Parts: sequence; structure tokens; C-alpha cells
Amino acid sequence: MSYNKVILVGRLTRDPEIRSTMNGNNVANFHLAVDRRTSNNQDGTDFIRIVAFGKQADFASNYLKKGKLILVEGSLHINQWTDRDNIKRETAEIWANRMNFMETKKAEQANEFSDMDITVEEGFFDKDRVSDTDPIEEIDDGAILENDELLEESFSDLENHLSSDDKPI
Repeated sequence: MSYNKVILVGRLTRDPEIRSTMNGNNVANFHLAVDRRTSNNQDGTDFIRIVAFGKQADFASNYLKKGKLILVEGSLHINQWTDRDNIKRETAEIWANRMNFMETKKAEQANEFSDMDITVEEGFFDKDRVSDTDPIEEIDDGAILENDELLEESFSDLENHLSSDDKPI
């Protein structure tokens, strides 16, 4: 008796490549980046080729894309061939029987922004109202809270700035 079952969790390294067989069945190929810890506690990553057929290939075509974290369950297959230089070659791949998402949509959306370059622009600066030499005025929060008239005056001033002819406050 023998048993051949592989379960992997990893992220797609790029969008799946979809092909069709002569019979019209879809075949999807993609690679998973799977993290591993070595014996001397160093992290490593393996890039494992996944092949999906039929409904699994359709699933991959419709829902999988680069960066998605998925679970793949399948079996290990070793392809052997002889190349043009008459050298024997072999590659390992996983033939997927089942695939599941491993993140919620919320977590997935949070990941979409992790690789983006973010540029921070300088804030608004009104040169006519403030100069570089003006000191920054400190505000005593306790005095504002003790003096209700001052607090009401601040809110009414804010209300005047926020209201417009179209939508008065």
C-alpha cells in the first residue's frame, strides 16, 4: 500500500496560466511561495509548481491571482524526460485536488496596500496668514473648559466656517 498526499499553504507568485487540452479541458499552472523553517532556525521559501485540472482549473482561472494566500491539497507527481542534449531531467509538481482561500476578504484587501509605494505630500501652508517666524501659540485646554463662553465662541466660529449657502448648519 502507498499513500501520496500533500497539503500546502502559500501565496501565488503570479497569476495562474490557463491552457486547454485537445479535449477542451482546462489546465491551470501556477507557483506557490511556501515558507519553511530550516534546522538552524533560519527562514526559507520554497516555490512549488501547482497543476490544476477541470473544475479546479476553472476555479484558479476565475478566483486566483498573484499574492492570494491559499491552501492546496493534492498529490506529488515527478515528471521525467530527456532534454535536447540527451540529459535526463525531472521536476516535481503538485496536482491539486482541492483549493481553499486562507484569508478573509478584509485581510486580503489590507494586503493589497502593503506593496504599494506611498508618498507623503506636504500639508497646506498659507504664507499670507502665517510666516516662518511666527511663534506657535500654546493653548491651555483647562482654561477653555473652565470658560464656557470661550468654548461656545470657538464652536460658533467653527460653525460659521463650515456652513455654506447650500447647506447651512
